[in-house]
Amino acid sequence: MRRLQQLICTAAILLLCAASASAQRRVTGRVVGADGAPIGSVSITVQGTTIGAYTQEDGRFALANVPQGPQVLVARRIGYKKLTLPLLATRDAVEMKLEKDALELERQVVTGTTTTISSVNAANSVAMVSGEQLNRAPTPALENALQGKVPGAVISTNSGAPGGGAQIQLRGVTSINASSSPLFVVDGVLVDNSQVLSGVNAITAAGGGITNSQDQPANRVADLNPADIESIEVLKGASAGAIYGSKASNGVIIITTRRGTAGKAQLNVTQRAGKFVLSNKLGLRCYSSAVEAEAAYPGSGGADFTAGGGKCNDFEQQFYSENPLSYETGLSVRGGNGGTTYFVNGLAKRDNAIQRNTYFQKQSLSANIGQTIGERLTIRASNQFIHSLTDRGLSGNDNGDITSPGDVFASTPTFIDLAAGNRNPYLTSGSNPFQTANLLKNPEDVYRYIGSVSTGLSVFSTPRQSLDVSFLGGVDAFSYNSHLISPPELFFEQNDGLPGTIVANKRQNSAANLNLSTAHKLITSFGTAATSVGLRKERRQSDAVVNQGRNIPSGVTNINFGVIQAVGETQSLIKDFAYFAQEELLLLDDRLLLSAAINSERSSVNGDDTKFYHYPKASASYRVAKLPRFADEFKLRVAVGRAGNQPPYTWKYTSLPVSVFSGTLGARPSTIAGAPTIRPEITTELEGGFDAQFLNGRMAFDATVFKKRVEDLVLSAAVSVSSGFTTRYINGGAFQNTGTELGLNVTPIQRDNMSWVSRTTYANVDSRVTRLDVPCFNGGAFFGTAYGSPYVCQGFSTTTVQARNGFDTTFSSTGAFVRRARHLTAYESAPDFSMGFSNEFNVGALRLSTLLDWRSGGKIANLTNAYFDGATADGLGALADTTTAKARNALISAGGSYLEDAGFVKLREVSVSYALPKTVTRSFFGGNAQDVRVEFSGRNLKSWSKYSGYDPEVSNFSNQNIGRIQDVTPFPPNRTFFMSLNVTF
Repeated sequence: MRRLQQLICTAAILLLCAASASAQRRVTGRVVGADGAPIGSVSITVQGTTIGAYTQEDGRFALANVPQGPQVLVARRIGYKKLTLPLLATRDAVEMKLEKDALELERQVVTGTTTTISSVNAANSVAMVSGEQLNRAPTPALENALQGKVPGAVISTNSGAPGGGAQIQLRGVTSINASSSPLFVVDGVLVDNSQVLSGVNAITAAGGGITNSQDQPANRVADLNPADIESIEVLKGASAGAIYGSKASNGVIIITTRRGTAGKAQLNVTQRAGKFVLSNKLGLRCYSSAVEAEAAYPGSGGADFTAGGGKCNDFEQQFYSENPLSYETGLSVRGGNGGTTYFVNGLAKRDNAIQRNTYFQKQSLSANIGQTIGERLTIRASNQFIHSLTDRGLSGNDNGDITSPGDVFASTPTFIDLAAGNRNPYLTSGSNPFQTANLLKNPEDVYRYIGSVSTGLSVFSTPRQSLDVSFLGGVDAFSYNSHLISPPELFFEQNDGLPGTIVANKRQNSAANLNLSTAHKLITSFGTAATSVGLRKERRQSDAVVNQGRNIPSGVTNINFGVIQAVGETQSLIKDFAYFAQEELLLLDDRLLLSAAINSERSSVNGDDTKFYHYPKASASYRVAKLPRFADEFKLRVAVGRAGNQPPYTWKYTSLPVSVFSGTLGARPSTIAGAPTIRPEITTELEGGFDAQFLNGRMAFDATVFKKRVEDLVLSAAVSVSSGFTTRYINGGAFQNTGTELGLNVTPIQRDNMSWVSRTTYANVDSRVTRLDVPCFNGGAFFGTAYGSPYVCQGFSTTTVQARNGFDTTFSSTGAFVRRARHLTAYESAPDFSMGFSNEFNVGALRLSTLLDWRSGGKIANLTNAYFDGATADGLGALADTTTAKARNALISAGGSYLEDAGFVKLREVSVSYALPKTVTRSFFGGNAQDVRVEFSGRNLKSWSKYSGYDPEVSNFSNQNIGRIQDVTPFPPNRTFFMSLNVTF
């Protein structure tokens, strides 16, 4: 009986297999463009099933196990419009022709840690910037390349110093004291974008300890090579970024690097050369007579003017113009065969900046390799090895012996020849920036590795459902070494009796994250259900040692020779763990999308490191079925989500500062009490809007409105001194941001040899503090109401600046004269709105692209003017525009402030390129060159602004959340001009 059962089962299985085989067929085909050229890497799927394949380099594909009967094939590829092609029951071979998608309306956007969806169905406003848009003009760093291209993003350059240094705000301020930077994710790796401070504060005494936020640091995302990037997706708020839990309140920037494609190897070589040029000068005052010079500098001004022959030295031009040629060389190889794909890219660049002896140089090597093993397993490895060496010199705020060039120029008359390198007779310290630039060294040396290995396993797959398991392990590690050497020969070093200063700063950062997830897809007659679950584990560790030595012998670079030494070390270790789950339903013939997800996460920075905090999200979109003839698509969408912002490290602890007591080294509790119940800040965001396409994909418009509420702000509160403390950390207070984002993409001209693509973006944000559990306070850096101080108070915006607008004069009870600031006024430092205008024109082999960036409104504190206004005895200041200086001095004397309008319009980018004719390329490169393109590009070529300083984008305090508005004698901005040659073999 048992044997009979086995025979019956075997027969049944054979019959089922035979029936299945008879019900399936093999379909082959070829995909070409409008010109008939084959297109590789096109995704071909059978609609309503999980069956799919990719085209090879020759455009050919093969689909096995296609069900019998009529079917529909769907072809998708970035840069082309989606094509659906009916497949007759009697047809097993097809040719598919794709049209160019100039507006990139058909693309995949991220919805989860392992899931994506077509942008046509996406329920969130997700900005995408392609690698081609990113690399039209060379930029100091990745952040600069994004300026003006992402609606809802305010990206400002902190200074013109080499090596980058920018602030990115997505949808306004998102915290008061917690992190301000968006989360950067590169090929699944959560990367560090911290700023490491070099220690120039030991010389400038700008404030704080050896290192502080006024060191003019660069963000570490500057290490990335934009040429490695395939695309960037920007998740602007919690409704989209909830999948990243307590690190997503500030938004998420997801970077996908270039990968290999099947086909023969393709070699690309790019050579660029250009210059950085001072884009704006303050204009220094010249003197026409000895009498005028003596009035400005009594005692010796007239004599020095006569001795110098009445010459007027342009310090700005002399100091910011001796910049050698900059260069950039890139070489990449891309291809694949036999299930293996690869992309390898190398870069060597050096930016010689406008300030004497400052530079940024970088070398990087990336290698991305993919391998398919059988039909079920895929392995992909991404690797980036980066080395950078930067010297940013001295600039910015200076409260010491006046070493910063701007401070020195403000105090030195132009009839003195500083370029000769002699001691400055108009400063007690004798400081001379030309001598400083020649002798002071401030190199920052960084080695970094970013890498990941990911695997995808198809556990099973049928025409109607599939189950996939994926694993990703990523590492981001960098070693930072800076060695500030200020030799005793420098004039200002001899002023304090301890000539010679060395600061050695060494920091090791490492981060690792592991992701394990499963994804199940089920296709039914009602629609498609995609379910994913998984877990994520992260570990971030840092160890920073900063040593300082003073009174150093001449020629010595070893800190051990310092007569007076100071040592400091900071360590941190953060561990995070999270579970996540997501469900997506695509219904009503792919017109209705319903999605819900939750991320539950715990972190060691929280007071209770065992407690899980939950970050849910939900969204829906619907593509309207019946539309007017001129409309192609109209989609309504709404999304809500919650994300967090982790409290600063160690805020849950009461620290033990170490100091000397009665000659003995010891520790005592800090006066700031830790918070054992500290928890993440919580951001809840609701966004809604619509997307519309017209004129057969030639026009697209999108509109989004959002409301974001940030609660449980991490703040410091005063406590009674009888408690043994003066301050404690708390969670208390809330504010909300509301805003609008608009985008219009148009292709006015689209012909075989001519096209014009135009993109316009608009965004505005309004914020309001709705609750504050502590008294109103001045946040960020406090310079005083004469310069504008950040002000946090219920009912005000988070970007309020408080400044005086006059004085009251009274007499005290003793008869003494008293003058008090009158009627402090609240101003808005954030822009009223921002817009971007980009255009690309293609006429045959000629291509022209431009980008305008417009920021309207807002205020900035011009402390640079305060330095120059008070530099002369005659009250006219050290700037050439004495009429304006006199009026400004009168305003300040009457109790006014140094706040100015920060609005501007900038010509961010211009790029003109020409593809050389084949007859020319053959003569120079032989018949192997497929494409040779010559390009001229420039950045920040022109700026229109009422601001009287160098640049209204400046921020003396770098990336802090509020109070980013101080302009204090910064490294001036620059224009860049580059010529490029790009050859593809």
